[in-house]
Amino acid sequence: MTLSYTKIIPFFVLVLTVGTLAACAPVKKVAFEQNLNHPEDAHPAPIKFTKLKLKLPVGMEMDIYRHGCFLSFVEVGRHYLKGHINQSLIDDSFVEALDAQGYDLVSHLNLSFDEEADAESLRSEYKVSAKIIDAQINVCKTPPLFFKLPPADPLFFGKNGLSGKLFLKIEWGVWDNLRRKTVYKTTTEGYVHSKNTKIEGVTLMVNEAFAMAAHNLGAKKEFHDLIFYGTKPPQDWNKKKKRESRPRIFDPQERVVISNPPLSKVMLIDHVERTSRTEVMVQAGSGHGSGYFISSEGHIITNAHVVGDAMRVRVVTAGKEEKLIAEVLRKSVPRDVALLKLERIPEDLEIVTLPIKVEWPKVSADIYALGTPKKTRLQGTISKGIVSAHRKNFRVFGTKMDFIQGDVQTIGGNSGGPLIDAHGNLVGMSVAGMYQFSTESDSGLNLFIPIEDALKYLNIELE
Repeated sequence: MTLSYTKIIPFFVLVLTVGTLAACAPVKKVAFEQNLNHPEDAHPAPIKFTKLKLKLPVGMEMDIYRHGCFLSFVEVGRHYLKGHINQSLIDDSFVEALDAQGYDLVSHLNLSFDEEADAESLRSEYKVSAKIIDAQINVCKTPPLFFKLPPADPLFFGKNGLSGKLFLKIEWGVWDNLRRKTVYKTTTEGYVHSKNTKIEGVTLMVNEAFAMAAHNLGAKKEFHDLIFYGTKPPQDWNKKKKRESRPRIFDPQERVVISNPPLSKVMLIDHVERTSRTEVMVQAGSGHGSGYFISSEGHIITNAHVVGDAMRVRVVTAGKEEKLIAEVLRKSVPRDVALLKLERIPEDLEIVTLPIKVEWPKVSADIYALGTPKKTRLQGTISKGIVSAHRKNFRVFGTKMDFIQGDVQTIGGNSGGPLIDAHGNLVGMSVAGMYQFSTESDSGLNLFIPIEDALKYLNIELE
């Protein structure tokens, strides 16, 4: 049987057309933005990159093509791209891209010792996060033979390497370590066209496209002026429509004056049951922390991180006798303290407040922490330890503050609970600790806010 050239030629034209279209899936192309100028003696705030995350829609296909021959291709989803994100390379690319533009990067690149790395990390005033929110990719495997059949695994590219194009859209977030809030969000884009075949082709392309997006972040005026000059970005970056706040019952700036009874000189063991009734469990959202009564009018102090952005929280009194609602009057995020007030005080509720001792307990003195560690059913737990050190102007989470350091055992849920001395006088409150992360056990290195600071930052007057 003889085939006509008039039939064969159109067939090959169709094949070549399909192959060309498959090999040329569109990938958005972007370029480097121009660097911004700043004085040579400028002193930008230290910034630290956290991590690159993937935030692509479930089921998204990115038009990636594998060429065992020019007609062989497959489409894959977001999980394929996730497998080619090398966090170490990404970290280095961010540092190099912004360092070249004059930014002050908190980095471990040139550090040899853990102690150096720890000290370096504490310098950061801003943290920068990144998320991939869009991606387009078209890569080719260079085949050893023109008409080699594709292997069984459609994602196996062999040892011959990859080349191609990649586009990334990155969403950036900037967290202010000193003010403890997100201060800026924006997006930039990156692109790479790798013409040379490389064994780790996709990983390197992700890295190069991210590096361009990082450079373009540094070239954004709002980001540049925030880091170099402390200029507050315009608020239109936060396009989320905020709901009107529910009406308040109390004035957030109400004057709070508390009377201080004489200090206790009786050993705690002789009145521990009554003293422990000052502690409450504070529940916001799905989490919980601890707190304590500071006035007979239903004022309660806890940590700011326990209540977060909540206006109202649930308060469970000692012995779970009452489940009440409290309004968050005010808070100080840098000092991590918050003032609450019960919306309603039951007639039969006995509010126990403790004598306040503003003088710091001496190093080696006995101290006791009250709270609800780990589980809500453990409310009313008392732990004993000693004062290990006085930490003045000590940096935690980027902010320098004063702390009482103690080895009294605390764990998640204790936050905001009272710290008392051997006679039951209120001397501070739980706030932070270091843990053995492999076992989630307490390491005996815990920090407490001095009660004098808690009152000062919440504008509470002591008679």
